[in-house]
Amino acid sequence: MDYSARKRFVCGRLGHAVLALALMTAGGRAWAKAPPPPPGTLERAAALVRSQAFEQAAAMLRKLLSVDPSNRGAKEMLAFDLESMGDLEGERRVRSALAAEYPDDPRVQTDYGRVLERSGDDGGALRAYRRARELSAGRPAPELDAAIERMSGRTALEVGAPLAVMSDPDASASFVRAGAAIPFGSRRHLTLLGTHYAADGRRTTGATESGALALTFVERAATGGSLALGPRLHVISGRDGTRRDVGVGGAIMGRASLGRVLEAEGRAEVETPWDEAAVTVLHGGRTTAAEGHLYSHGFSRRLLLQAGARRRQLSVLAADPQSLRRPKAWESLWIAGADLVVWRKPSAAVRGEMLDETLIAPTTLSSAMTLAYRHYGVTTRTTPEFAEVIGLVPRGSVDEGSVAMTLASPRGNLGLELRTGLARDTERDARAWRAGGSLIWAPTPATRISLGYEGATEIASGLAGERRAGWLSFHVDR
Repeated sequence: MDYSARKRFVCGRLGHAVLALALMTAGGRAWAKAPPPPPGTLERAAALVRSQAFEQAAAMLRKLLSVDPSNRGAKEMLAFDLESMGDLEGERRVRSALAAEYPDDPRVQTDYGRVLERSGDDGGALRAYRRARELSAGRPAPELDAAIERMSGRTALEVGAPLAVMSDPDASASFVRAGAAIPFGSRRHLTLLGTHYAADGRRTTGATESGALALTFVERAATGGSLALGPRLHVISGRDGTRRDVGVGGAIMGRASLGRVLEAEGRAEVETPWDEAAVTVLHGGRTTAAEGHLYSHGFSRRLLLQAGARRRQLSVLAADPQSLRRPKAWESLWIAGADLVVWRKPSAAVRGEMLDETLIAPTTLSSAMTLAYRHYGVTTRTTPEFAEVIGLVPRGSVDEGSVAMTLASPRGNLGLELRTGLARDTERDARAWRAGGSLIWAPTPATRISLGYEGATEIASGLAGERRAGWLSFHVDR
Protein backbone atom coordinates (compact mmCIF):
# COMPACT_ATOMS: atom_id res chain seq x y z
CA MET A 1 0.00 0.00 0.00
CA ASP A 2 1.56 3.36 -1.03
CA TYR A 3 1.75 6.35 1.31
CA SER A 4 -1.29 8.23 0.00
CA ALA A 5 -3.49 5.14 0.02
CA ARG A 6 -2.30 4.27 3.53
CA LYS A 7 -3.06 7.78 4.73
CA ARG A 8 -6.62 7.62 3.42
CA PHE A 9 -7.05 4.18 4.96
CA VAL A 10 -5.81 5.34 8.36
CA CYS A 11 -7.92 8.50 8.41
CA GLY A 12 -11.00 6.56 7.35
CA ARG A 13 -10.74 4.02 10.16
CA LEU A 14 -9.43 6.12 13.02
CA GLY A 15 -12.78 7.76 13.72
CA HIS A 16 -14.34 4.55 15.02
CA ALA A 17 -11.55 1.94 15.33
CA VAL A 18 -9.33 3.93 17.67
CA LEU A 19 -12.20 5.12 19.86
CA ALA A 20 -13.49 1.57 20.25
CA LEU A 21 -10.05 0.18 21.06
CA ALA A 22 -9.33 2.94 23.55
CA LEU A 23 -12.42 2.07 25.55
CA MET A 24 -11.68 -1.65 25.67
CA THR A 25 -10.39 -3.11 28.91
CA ALA A 26 -8.25 -6.09 29.61
CA GLY A 27 -10.62 -8.05 31.82
CA GLY A 28 -9.27 -11.00 33.70
CA ARG A 29 -5.76 -9.57 34.28
CA ALA A 30 -3.80 -10.98 37.16
CA TRP A 31 -2.78 -7.73 38.87
CA ALA A 32 -0.85 -9.56 41.57
CA LYS A 33 1.59 -10.94 39.00
CA ALA A 34 2.68 -7.67 37.39
CA PRO A 35 2.73 -4.00 38.32
CA PRO A 36 -0.24 -2.14 36.88
CA PRO A 37 0.38 0.02 33.81
CA PRO A 38 0.24 3.81 34.20
CA PRO A 39 -3.37 5.03 34.15
CA GLY A 40 -4.62 6.16 30.73
CA THR A 41 -1.83 4.46 28.74
CA LEU A 42 -4.22 2.99 26.18
CA GLU A 43 -5.98 6.33 25.75
CA ARG A 44 -2.67 8.12 25.19
CA ALA A 45 -1.60 5.50 22.65
CA ALA A 46 -4.93 6.00 20.86
CA ALA A 47 -4.27 9.74 20.70
CA LEU A 48 -0.82 9.09 19.20
CA VAL A 49 -2.31 6.82 16.54
CA ARG A 50 -4.95 9.44 15.83
CA SER A 51 -2.21 12.02 15.25
CA GLN A 52 -0.29 9.48 13.08
CA ALA A 53 2.65 9.31 15.52
CA PHE A 54 2.84 5.58 14.83
CA GLU A 55 6.37 4.92 16.10
CA GLN A 56 5.66 6.51 19.47
CA ALA A 57 2.35 4.67 19.73
CA ALA A 58 4.03 1.33 18.99
CA ALA A 59 6.68 1.92 21.68
CA MET A 60 4.00 2.82 24.24
CA LEU A 61 1.82 -0.18 23.37
CA ARG A 62 4.75 -2.61 23.56
CA LYS A 63 5.70 -1.23 26.96
CA LEU A 64 2.09 -1.68 28.11
CA LEU A 65 2.04 -5.29 26.87
CA SER A 66 5.33 -6.04 28.66
CA VAL A 67 3.57 -5.49 32.01
CA ASP A 68 0.08 -6.56 30.88
CA PRO A 69 0.53 -9.25 28.18
CA SER A 70 -3.16 -10.27 28.24
CA ASN A 71 -4.44 -6.81 27.26
CA ARG A 72 -6.45 -7.54 24.12
CA GLY A 73 -7.16 -3.87 23.43
CA ALA A 74 -3.44 -3.08 23.39
CA LYS A 75 -2.72 -6.00 21.05
CA GLU A 76 -5.40 -4.99 18.57
CA MET A 77 -4.35 -1.35 18.64
CA LEU A 78 -0.71 -2.39 18.12
CA ALA A 79 -1.71 -4.50 15.09
CA PHE A 80 -3.62 -1.55 13.64
CA ASP A 81 -0.70 0.78 14.36
CA LEU A 82 1.79 -1.55 12.66
CA GLU A 83 -0.53 -1.90 9.66
CA SER A 84 -0.71 1.89 9.38
CA MET A 85 3.11 2.04 9.51
CA GLY A 86 3.45 -0.58 6.78
CA ASP A 87 5.30 -2.99 9.10
CA LEU A 88 3.92 -6.14 7.50
CA GLU A 89 6.01 -8.66 9.45
CA GLY A 90 5.31 -7.03 12.78
CA GLU A 91 1.59 -6.82 12.09
CA ARG A 92 1.53 -10.47 11.00
CA ARG A 93 3.12 -11.63 14.25
CA VAL A 94 0.61 -9.72 16.37
CA ARG A 95 -2.44 -10.81 14.35
CA SER A 96 -1.23 -14.43 14.33
CA ALA A 97 -1.08 -14.40 18.12
CA LEU A 98 -4.55 -12.83 18.32
CA ALA A 99 -5.98 -15.43 15.91
CA ALA A 100 -4.58 -18.26 18.03
CA GLU A 101 -5.84 -16.66 21.26
CA TYR A 102 -9.34 -15.87 19.92
CA PRO A 103 -10.12 -18.62 17.38
CA ASP A 104 -13.88 -18.01 17.58
CA ASP A 105 -13.84 -14.27 16.88
CA PRO A 106 -14.78 -13.60 13.21
CA ARG A 107 -13.31 -10.08 13.20
CA VAL A 108 -9.95 -11.33 14.49
CA GLN A 109 -9.90 -14.10 11.88
CA THR A 110 -10.81 -11.66 9.10
CA ASP A 111 -8.00 -9.27 10.09
CA TYR A 112 -5.60 -12.23 10.18
CA GLY A 113 -6.69 -13.18 6.66
CA ARG A 114 -6.03 -9.65 5.44
CA VAL A 115 -2.45 -9.59 6.67
CA LEU A 116 -1.83 -13.07 5.23
CA GLU A 117 -3.15 -11.90 1.87
CA ARG A 118 -0.90 -8.84 1.88
CA SER A 119 2.03 -11.08 2.88
CA GLY A 120 1.47 -13.27 -0.18
CA ASP A 121 0.17 -16.33 1.72
CA ASP A 122 -2.93 -16.85 -0.42
CA GLY A 123 -3.67 -20.33 0.93
CA GLY A 124 -3.44 -19.22 4.55
CA ALA A 125 -5.57 -16.14 3.82
CA LEU A 126 -8.27 -18.31 2.24
CA ARG A 127 -8.38 -20.58 5.30
CA ALA A 128 -8.64 -17.58 7.65
CA TYR A 129 -11.39 -15.98 5.58
CA ARG A 130 -13.36 -19.22 5.43
CA ARG A 131 -13.02 -19.63 9.19
CA ALA A 132 -14.33 -16.10 9.68
CA ARG A 133 -17.25 -16.83 7.35
CA GLU A 134 -18.17 -19.94 9.31
CA LEU A 135 -18.20 -17.89 12.50
CA SER A 136 -20.38 -15.26 10.77
CA ALA A 137 -22.96 -17.76 9.50
CA GLY A 138 -26.39 -16.23 9.09
CA ARG A 139 -25.07 -12.66 8.89
CA PRO A 140 -24.41 -10.71 5.66
CA ALA A 141 -20.69 -10.19 5.03
CA PRO A 142 -20.20 -8.98 1.44
CA GLU A 143 -16.57 -7.91 1.92
CA LEU A 144 -15.70 -11.28 3.43
CA ASP A 145 -17.48 -13.11 0.60
CA ALA A 146 -15.53 -11.04 -1.94
CA ALA A 147 -12.25 -11.88 -0.17
CA ILE A 148 -13.06 -15.62 -0.26
CA GLU A 149 -13.91 -15.33 -3.96
CA ARG A 150 -10.66 -13.48 -4.64
CA MET A 151 -8.47 -15.98 -2.79
CA SER A 152 -10.29 -18.96 -4.31
CA GLY A 153 -9.45 -17.63 -7.77
CA ARG A 154 -5.78 -17.13 -6.92
CA THR A 155 -5.32 -20.63 -5.51
CA ALA A 156 -7.33 -22.56 -8.13
CA LEU A 157 -6.07 -24.45 -11.17
CA GLU A 158 -6.89 -22.35 -14.24
CA VAL A 159 -7.57 -23.67 -17.73
CA GLY A 160 -7.50 -21.38 -20.77
CA ALA A 161 -8.47 -22.03 -24.40
CA PRO A 162 -8.22 -18.98 -26.69
CA LEU A 163 -8.50 -19.05 -30.47
CA ALA A 164 -7.83 -16.23 -32.93
CA VAL A 165 -7.89 -15.37 -36.61
CA MET A 166 -5.84 -12.60 -38.23
CA SER A 167 -5.12 -11.23 -41.67
CA ASP A 168 -2.89 -8.72 -43.44
CA PRO A 169 -2.18 -7.93 -47.12
CA ASP A 170 0.08 -10.99 -47.50
CA ALA A 171 -1.52 -13.77 -45.48
CA SER A 172 -4.32 -15.00 -43.28
CA ALA A 173 -3.71 -17.12 -40.21
CA SER A 174 -5.36 -18.67 -37.21
CA PHE A 175 -4.24 -20.25 -33.99
CA VAL A 176 -5.78 -22.39 -31.29
CA ARG A 177 -4.21 -22.44 -27.85
CA ALA A 178 -4.87 -24.59 -24.81
CA GLY A 179 -3.15 -24.61 -21.47
CA ALA A 180 -3.32 -24.88 -17.72
CA ALA A 181 -1.82 -22.97 -14.80
CA ILE A 182 -1.19 -25.34 -11.90
CA PRO A 183 -0.66 -23.62 -8.53
CA PHE A 184 1.83 -24.91 -5.99
CA GLY A 185 3.08 -23.16 -2.89
CA SER A 186 2.20 -19.52 -2.25
CA ARG A 187 1.91 -17.28 -5.31
CA ARG A 188 3.64 -19.83 -7.52
CA HIS A 189 2.28 -21.74 -10.47
CA LEU A 190 3.47 -23.82 -13.39
CA THR A 191 1.99 -23.12 -16.82
CA LEU A 192 1.86 -25.60 -19.68
CA LEU A 193 0.68 -24.02 -22.93
CA GLY A 194 0.32 -25.52 -26.38
CA THR A 195 -0.46 -23.60 -29.59
CA HIS A 196 -1.33 -24.75 -33.12
CA TYR A 197 -0.89 -22.25 -35.98
CA ALA A 198 -2.13 -22.45 -39.57
CA ALA A 199 -1.45 -19.82 -42.24
CA ASP A 200 -2.18 -19.37 -45.95
CA GLY A 201 -0.68 -16.90 -48.40
CA ARG A 202 -2.96 -14.34 -50.01
CA ARG A 203 -0.55 -13.37 -52.80
CA THR A 204 1.11 -16.79 -53.15
CA THR A 205 -0.01 -20.40 -52.85
CA GLY A 206 2.17 -21.09 -49.83
CA ALA A 207 0.77 -22.55 -46.62
CA THR A 208 2.33 -23.62 -43.34
CA GLU A 209 1.34 -25.25 -40.10
CA SER A 210 3.27 -24.99 -36.87
CA GLY A 211 3.03 -25.90 -33.23
CA ALA A 212 4.53 -24.36 -30.11
CA LEU A 213 4.91 -25.67 -26.60
CA ALA A 214 5.77 -23.50 -23.59
CA LEU A 215 6.50 -24.56 -20.03
CA THR A 216 6.76 -21.64 -17.59
CA PHE A 217 7.49 -21.41 -13.89
CA VAL A 218 5.91 -18.28 -12.39
CA GLU A 219 6.48 -16.70 -8.98
CA ARG A 220 4.82 -13.48 -7.80
CA ALA A 221 5.83 -11.44 -4.77
CA ALA A 222 3.43 -9.70 -2.41
CA THR A 223 5.09 -6.39 -3.33
CA GLY A 224 3.99 -6.75 -6.96
CA GLY A 225 7.22 -8.17 -8.36
CA SER A 226 7.25 -11.32 -10.47
CA LEU A 227 9.52 -13.79 -12.22
CA ALA A 228 8.64 -16.19 -15.05
CA LEU A 229 10.97 -18.48 -16.98
CA GLY A 230 10.94 -21.71 -18.93
CA PRO A 231 11.77 -23.59 -22.14
CA ARG A 232 10.09 -23.19 -25.54
CA LEU A 233 9.66 -25.55 -28.52
CA HIS A 234 8.57 -24.44 -32.00
CA VAL A 235 8.00 -26.89 -34.88
CA ILE A 236 7.08 -25.74 -38.41
CA SER A 237 6.03 -27.82 -41.42
CA GLY A 238 4.58 -27.21 -44.86
CA ARG A 239 1.09 -28.41 -45.60
CA ASP A 240 2.51 -31.08 -47.91
CA GLY A 241 4.75 -32.36 -45.09
CA THR A 242 7.95 -31.97 -47.10
CA ARG A 243 9.45 -29.15 -45.06
CA ARG A 244 10.18 -29.28 -41.34
CA ASP A 245 11.97 -26.83 -39.08
CA VAL A 246 12.50 -27.16 -35.34
CA GLY A 247 13.50 -24.43 -32.89
CA VAL A 248 14.35 -24.96 -29.21
CA GLY A 249 14.71 -21.97 -26.92
CA GLY A 250 13.39 -20.32 -23.81
CA ALA A 251 12.11 -17.14 -22.22
CA ILE A 252 12.57 -15.24 -18.97
CA MET A 253 10.68 -12.16 -17.78
CA GLY A 254 10.54 -10.23 -14.55
CA ARG A 255 9.08 -7.20 -12.86
CA ALA A 256 10.34 -5.42 -9.73
CA SER A 257 9.50 -2.40 -7.62
CA LEU A 258 12.31 0.14 -7.23
CA GLY A 259 10.72 2.22 -4.51
CA ARG A 260 7.47 4.01 -3.99
CA VAL A 261 7.00 5.28 -7.56
CA LEU A 262 9.37 3.31 -9.81
CA GLU A 263 9.00 -0.12 -11.40
CA ALA A 264 11.24 -1.99 -13.82
CA GLU A 265 10.32 -4.74 -16.23
CA GLY A 266 12.55 -6.90 -18.38
CA ARG A 267 12.23 -9.79 -20.81
CA ALA A 268 14.58 -11.98 -22.83
CA GLU A 269 13.70 -14.80 -25.22
CA VAL A 270 15.52 -17.16 -27.54
CA GLU A 271 13.99 -18.86 -30.61
CA THR A 272 10.37 -18.18 -29.71
CA PRO A 273 7.53 -17.85 -32.28
CA TRP A 274 7.25 -14.49 -34.04
CA ASP A 275 3.47 -14.48 -34.31
CA GLU A 276 2.46 -10.82 -34.21
CA ALA A 277 1.08 -10.89 -37.77
CA ALA A 278 -0.35 -13.43 -40.21
CA VAL A 279 2.59 -13.01 -42.61
CA THR A 280 5.12 -13.84 -39.88
CA VAL A 281 3.21 -17.04 -39.06
CA LEU A 282 3.04 -17.97 -42.77
CA HIS A 283 6.83 -17.78 -43.09
CA GLY A 284 7.64 -19.55 -39.82
CA GLY A 285 8.94 -16.47 -38.04
CA ARG A 286 11.04 -16.72 -34.88
CA THR A 287 12.59 -14.11 -32.63
CA THR A 288 15.47 -13.80 -30.20
CA ALA A 289 15.10 -10.60 -28.22
CA ALA A 290 15.89 -8.57 -25.12
CA GLU A 291 13.84 -5.64 -23.86
CA GLY A 292 13.43 -3.49 -20.78
CA HIS A 293 11.00 -0.86 -19.49
CA LEU A 294 11.08 1.63 -16.64
CA TYR A 295 7.81 2.98 -15.21
CA SER A 296 7.11 5.89 -12.88
CA HIS A 297 3.78 6.41 -11.10
CA GLY A 298 2.41 9.71 -9.85
CA PHE A 299 -0.70 11.48 -8.59
CA SER A 300 -2.11 8.45 -6.73
CA ARG A 301 -1.22 6.23 -9.71
CA ARG A 302 -3.29 8.29 -12.11
CA LEU A 303 -0.21 9.16 -14.15
CA LEU A 304 2.18 6.59 -15.59
CA LEU A 305 5.40 7.59 -17.37
CA GLN A 306 7.45 4.99 -19.20
CA ALA A 307 10.57 4.53 -21.27
CA GLY A 308 11.86 1.34 -22.83
CA ALA A 309 13.91 -0.33 -25.52
CA ARG A 310 13.96 -3.62 -27.41
CA ARG A 311 16.55 -5.27 -29.59
CA ARG A 312 15.61 -8.40 -31.48
CA GLN A 313 16.83 -10.77 -34.16
CA LEU A 314 14.15 -12.06 -36.53
CA SER A 315 14.37 -15.12 -38.75
CA VAL A 316 12.06 -16.78 -41.29
CA LEU A 317 11.99 -19.80 -43.57
CA ALA A 318 14.00 -19.26 -46.74
CA ALA A 319 12.21 -18.68 -50.05
CA ASP A 320 14.03 -21.74 -51.41
CA PRO A 321 12.34 -24.83 -49.88
CA GLN A 322 15.63 -26.74 -50.13
CA SER A 323 17.61 -24.23 -48.09
CA LEU A 324 18.38 -25.11 -44.47
CA ARG A 325 19.47 -21.60 -43.50
CA ARG A 326 17.01 -19.11 -42.01
CA PRO A 327 17.35 -15.55 -43.39
CA LYS A 328 17.67 -12.96 -40.62
CA ALA A 329 16.87 -9.35 -39.81
CA TRP A 330 17.69 -7.14 -36.81
CA GLU A 331 15.37 -4.56 -35.33
CA SER A 332 15.78 -1.92 -32.61
CA LEU A 333 12.82 -0.19 -30.97
CA TRP A 334 12.76 2.73 -28.52
CA ILE A 335 9.62 3.83 -26.75
CA ALA A 336 8.61 6.67 -24.43
CA GLY A 337 5.18 7.74 -23.34
CA ALA A 338 2.64 8.65 -20.70
CA ASP A 339 -0.76 7.36 -19.59
CA LEU A 340 -3.26 9.55 -17.72
CA VAL A 341 -6.27 8.01 -15.98
CA VAL A 342 -8.91 10.74 -16.28
CA TRP A 343 -11.67 8.70 -14.64
CA ARG A 344 -11.75 5.45 -12.71
CA LYS A 345 -14.05 3.42 -10.50
CA PRO A 346 -12.02 0.55 -8.99
CA SER A 347 -15.05 -0.82 -7.14
CA ALA A 348 -16.68 -1.67 -10.48
CA ALA A 349 -14.66 -4.62 -11.82
CA VAL A 350 -15.27 -7.87 -13.64
CA ARG A 351 -15.42 -10.57 -11.00
CA GLY A 352 -13.03 -13.45 -10.68
CA GLU A 353 -9.24 -13.77 -10.51
CA MET A 354 -7.99 -14.74 -13.98
CA LEU A 355 -4.64 -14.85 -15.77
CA ASP A 356 -3.84 -13.42 -19.18
CA GLU A 357 -3.94 -15.42 -22.42
CA THR A 358 -0.46 -16.83 -21.78
CA LEU A 359 -1.54 -17.92 -18.26
CA ILE A 360 1.36 -16.02 -16.69
CA ALA A 361 0.22 -12.66 -15.28
CA PRO A 362 -3.00 -11.73 -13.43
CA THR A 363 -5.40 -9.57 -15.39
CA THR A 364 -8.19 -7.33 -14.16
CA LEU A 365 -10.76 -5.08 -15.80
CA SER A 366 -12.31 -2.21 -13.82
CA SER A 367 -14.17 0.86 -15.00
CA ALA A 368 -11.76 3.58 -16.16
CA MET A 369 -10.90 5.98 -18.97
CA THR A 370 -7.26 6.49 -19.98
CA LEU A 371 -5.56 8.90 -22.37
CA ALA A 372 -2.15 7.84 -23.69
CA TYR A 373 0.73 9.17 -25.76
CA ARG A 374 3.55 7.10 -27.25
CA HIS A 375 6.64 7.89 -29.26
CA TYR A 376 8.24 4.96 -31.08
CA GLY A 377 11.58 4.96 -32.85
CA VAL A 378 12.37 1.88 -34.94
CA THR A 379 15.28 0.88 -37.16
CA THR A 380 15.72 -2.41 -39.02
CA ARG A 381 18.50 -4.08 -40.93
CA THR A 382 17.70 -7.05 -43.17
CA THR A 383 19.64 -9.47 -45.33
CA PRO A 384 18.62 -9.67 -49.00
CA GLU A 385 17.32 -13.19 -48.40
CA PHE A 386 15.04 -11.95 -45.59
CA ALA A 387 13.76 -9.00 -47.64
CA GLU A 388 12.84 -11.47 -50.38
CA VAL A 389 10.37 -13.08 -47.96
CA ILE A 390 9.13 -10.22 -45.72
CA GLY A 391 9.61 -6.49 -46.20
CA LEU A 392 10.22 -4.39 -43.10
CA VAL A 393 10.22 -0.61 -42.79
CA PRO A 394 13.91 0.41 -42.53
CA ARG A 395 13.25 3.35 -40.21
CA GLY A 396 10.32 4.91 -38.41
CA SER A 397 9.56 7.72 -35.97
CA VAL A 398 5.98 7.40 -34.78
CA ASP A 399 3.91 9.61 -32.48
CA GLU A 400 0.60 8.11 -31.35
CA GLY A 401 -2.28 9.39 -29.25
CA SER A 402 -4.92 6.99 -28.00
CA VAL A 403 -7.87 6.65 -25.65
CA ALA A 404 -9.11 3.51 -23.88
CA MET A 405 -12.38 3.02 -22.02
CA THR A 406 -13.20 0.03 -19.82
CA LEU A 407 -16.57 -0.53 -18.17
CA ALA A 408 -17.74 -3.21 -15.75
CA SER A 409 -21.33 -3.89 -14.77
CA PRO A 410 -22.40 -3.30 -11.14
CA ARG A 411 -22.60 -7.06 -10.51
CA GLY A 412 -19.24 -7.68 -12.19
CA ASN A 413 -20.55 -10.27 -14.64
CA LEU A 414 -20.08 -8.12 -17.78
CA GLY A 415 -17.22 -5.99 -19.03
CA LEU A 416 -16.58 -3.88 -22.11
CA GLU A 417 -13.26 -2.55 -23.40
CA LEU A 418 -12.98 0.00 -26.24
CA ARG A 419 -9.78 1.58 -27.58
CA THR A 420 -8.74 3.73 -30.51
CA GLY A 421 -5.66 5.63 -31.59
CA LEU A 422 -4.19 7.81 -34.33
CA ALA A 423 -0.49 8.00 -35.25
CA ARG A 424 1.92 9.70 -37.63
CA ASP A 425 5.27 8.45 -38.88
CA THR A 426 7.43 11.49 -39.62
CA GLU A 427 10.15 9.39 -41.28
CA ARG A 428 7.78 8.26 -44.02
CA ASP A 429 5.19 11.02 -43.75
CA ALA A 430 2.57 8.31 -43.19
CA ARG A 431 -0.52 8.18 -41.00
CA ALA A 432 -1.89 5.20 -39.13
CA TRP A 433 -4.89 4.23 -37.04
CA ARG A 434 -6.06 1.45 -34.79
CA ALA A 435 -9.39 0.60 -33.18
CA GLY A 436 -10.80 -2.36 -31.36
CA GLY A 437 -12.60 -3.69 -28.38
CA SER A 438 -13.64 -6.73 -26.45
CA LEU A 439 -16.68 -7.97 -24.57
CA ILE A 440 -16.15 -10.01 -21.40
CA TRP A 441 -18.76 -12.21 -19.78
CA ALA A 442 -18.18 -13.77 -16.35
CA PRO A 443 -21.27 -15.90 -15.62
CA THR A 444 -19.59 -17.10 -12.42
CA PRO A 445 -16.50 -15.93 -10.53
CA ALA A 446 -14.68 -19.03 -11.83
CA THR A 447 -15.58 -18.58 -15.51
CA ARG A 448 -14.71 -15.88 -18.02
CA ILE A 449 -15.43 -15.66 -21.76
CA SER A 450 -14.00 -12.91 -23.97
CA LEU A 451 -14.81 -11.91 -27.55
CA GLY A 452 -12.68 -9.28 -29.27
CA TYR A 453 -11.73 -7.58 -32.54
CA GLU A 454 -9.05 -5.11 -33.62
CA GLY A 455 -8.10 -3.41 -36.85
CA ALA A 456 -4.95 -1.33 -37.38
CA THR A 457 -2.42 0.13 -39.76
CA GLU A 458 0.79 -1.42 -38.48
CA ILE A 459 3.94 0.71 -38.59
CA ALA A 460 5.54 0.73 -35.11
CA SER A 461 6.65 -2.92 -35.33
CA GLY A 462 8.32 -2.46 -38.72
CA LEU A 463 5.60 -4.28 -40.63
CA ALA A 464 3.56 -2.15 -43.05
CA GLY A 465 -0.06 -2.43 -44.12
CA GLU A 466 -3.44 -2.97 -42.53
CA ARG A 467 -4.04 -5.93 -40.24
CA ARG A 468 -7.15 -7.32 -38.62
CA ALA A 469 -7.59 -9.79 -35.79
CA GLY A 470 -10.47 -11.38 -33.94
CA TRP A 471 -10.40 -13.72 -30.98
CA LEU A 472 -12.49 -15.76 -28.60
CA SER A 473 -11.13 -17.03 -25.29
CA PHE A 474 -12.44 -19.15 -22.45
CA HIS A 475 -10.95 -19.35 -18.95
CA VAL A 476 -12.17 -21.41 -16.04
CA ASP A 477 -10.91 -22.03 -12.49
CA ARG A 478 -11.23 -25.57 -11.20
